[in-house]
Amino acid sequence: MKKNTALENSAKIIELVDICKDFDGVSVVENMNLYVRKGEFITFLGPSGCGKTTTLRMIAGFELPTSGKILLNGEDISHLPPNLRPVNTVFQKYALFPHLNVFENVAFGLKQKRIETTYIDKKGNQKIKKEKLPKALIAEKVKKALEIVDLSGFEKRSISTLSGGQQQRIAIARAIVNEPEILLLDEPLGALDLKMRKEMQLELKAMHKRLGITFIYVTHDQEEALTMSDTIVVMADGAIQQIGTPEMIYNEPKNTFVADFIGESNIFTGVMPKDGEVRFCGKKFECLDGGFEKDEPVDVVVRPEDVKIKPVEEGILKGKVTSVIFKGIHYQILVQCGRYEIEIQSTSAPTVGDTVGLVIKPDGIHVMKKEFVVNKFSGVITKRNTVEFGDGEFECDVTQLYPGSHLDEEGYLITAKGEKLDLTDVEVNVEVDLHDITMSDDPDEGGAQGHIISLIYKSEYYRYIVRTENEEDYVLACEDLWNENDFVSLIVPKDKIRLTLKMAEGGKQ
Repeated sequence: MKKNTALENSAKIIELVDICKDFDGVSVVENMNLYVRKGEFITFLGPSGCGKTTTLRMIAGFELPTSGKILLNGEDISHLPPNLRPVNTVFQKYALFPHLNVFENVAFGLKQKRIETTYIDKKGNQKIKKEKLPKALIAEKVKKALEIVDLSGFEKRSISTLSGGQQQRIAIARAIVNEPEILLLDEPLGALDLKMRKEMQLELKAMHKRLGITFIYVTHDQEEALTMSDTIVVMADGAIQQIGTPEMIYNEPKNTFVADFIGESNIFTGVMPKDGEVRFCGKKFECLDGGFEKDEPVDVVVRPEDVKIKPVEEGILKGKVTSVIFKGIHYQILVQCGRYEIEIQSTSAPTVGDTVGLVIKPDGIHVMKKEFVVNKFSGVITKRNTVEFGDGEFECDVTQLYPGSHLDEEGYLITAKGEKLDLTDVEVNVEVDLHDITMSDDPDEGGAQGHIISLIYKSEYYRYIVRTENEEDYVLACEDLWNENDFVSLIVPKDKIRLTLKMAEGGKQ
């Protein structure tokens, strides 16, 4: 992974090696491999349920990995209890003790701490004794911790008199007073209002710089990640999507999920005729990308700020302005170019209804390989000549398995040579195009059912991922807007299901 130059020579403090975590047979984190350098501010960023908090809890020791190893300074700590790890955690719910004042809250961990002291007894024997920290040392450490979080003089204040931001700083002081090597922060600003959250982002970044220890931060807020992090780990569905600096993640997203999740994006379906040239929105554009096959289908990402509004005669694209919204530092503008809706960010605004030209320079176009071209499943033919695949059952045309064949009155397949075949339990490969699947809110209408777990707007349609109860995924394209977590049934027309026979061992069908 790329790091910023200040961290390039730092040693690895944490390594996750082939980490997997299952809960009741359901995979939450899959085959995760990453490392964190000493003194780094690294952020796990992703939507709810992506596995980021579970990963943090495994580093803390609150959860044990199902498989894989967690290394601290090169030593395996996978099964080391939390109290023996040089790690402290700050949670979204501050977990402060309301009956204790600020000093007592911050000093709580220090008062529980025991240090080994060596002394000589009356017989001259060397003894080791575990003793509490001296009160003067505790007071000194608490004072220093409160100075770091800008709450000096608050020692005697009651927790109930503090604002949300002050309570969060007390929680941080309580964590850093123990001088951990690593500070884990699990969405610590989630309970704060927007203004206070922005202030705390800057304070946390400054605090990290003063302390010089490793921060591992969890959030679903992209702005937090971009503002504070040295490195961002973008996660989805229990897997790492991309690791990089904030600039790299924003300017060079690895896939459409990252492009859609980090900032605003126009995402188009395109084709690469040759290196340095891409076609999308019905036009040819120069670009800086290459290394694709001739006429390979691709996804194209263009950030709204990289689309420039020009007079109609100067634009590669032209369209009608359908929306102009003032956002404070810029206008958010939507332009309809044929069937493509394009978002633009500009400091000057046209008028709704204007026809304008649009220009996109080569360095504003980012081309990436298509993640989803076609749905592929393993299936089996039933005695009813339907096909079971993807946790569902669908009507199909089994005659496509044998060219020139037909079904007799009893449902047996008759080949072109006149052979009579019973296809029950025959294993097949199944392919379905993204545009050939539709959704219904009637659970009985489709051949399979599931919840929408992802949606990405791709300028002319939405790309959805629907996951069934047994974790089979369908990817489909639809012009209508549905909501994430909606429960839907999936409809695939009989003539849109492509079947081929699975090859048996030895290459025979």
